[in-house]
Amino acid sequence: MQPAMATLLEDYPPEGPVLDVGCGSGDLAIHLAESGVRAIGVDFVEEAISQAEEKRGALPATVAELLEFRVADALRPSAFGHALGAVVDSGFLHLFGPEECDAYAEDLARAIRPGGRLYLHEFAIDFEIPNVPREVTEAEVRARFTPERGWRILEVRSGEFLSQVAPMPTPAILACVERVVR
Repeated sequence: MQPAMATLLEDYPPEGPVLDVGCGSGDLAIHLAESGVRAIGVDFVEEAISQAEEKRGALPATVAELLEFRVADALRPSAFGHALGAVVDSGFLHLFGPEECDAYAEDLARAIRPGGRLYLHEFAIDFEIPNVPREVTEAEVRARFTPERGWRILEVRSGEFLSQVAPMPTPAILACVERVVR
């Protein structure tokens, strides 16, 4: 669990159901369920979802019943058929280029109900190595999630990202963005 994301969630508590995109082995979704929020973790890596399910199996029944894990395409949150209270994105958006991010943001707008929130936690630096996550800036967040597109930015802040693929800790950007009716 990323401490910076945990703090953002404490400052702006989500309502469920919450979709954890690119959930990996499920730590963030488990954190949400432990706080009493229904969470759905999705990842395209079957092994990661298997690990998440193992962790789920070791949890108290009251927490485990709030969790669901699926192998799926996290770039299409609207495909899950839920009116989501929130989407948590800890290290997902920074994996994609502008066109994919634009399509993802449009799909998020369809998936998150009015008043629901998007929580972002992304790398805030570029790496000199090919095929690694890219920098996400405050300007990008503000340009992609605008009132004209049905969003209201509650906060953008600097933070840290703990990662095995980058220097520790890595500069990060965090944001809480609310879905509004246009």
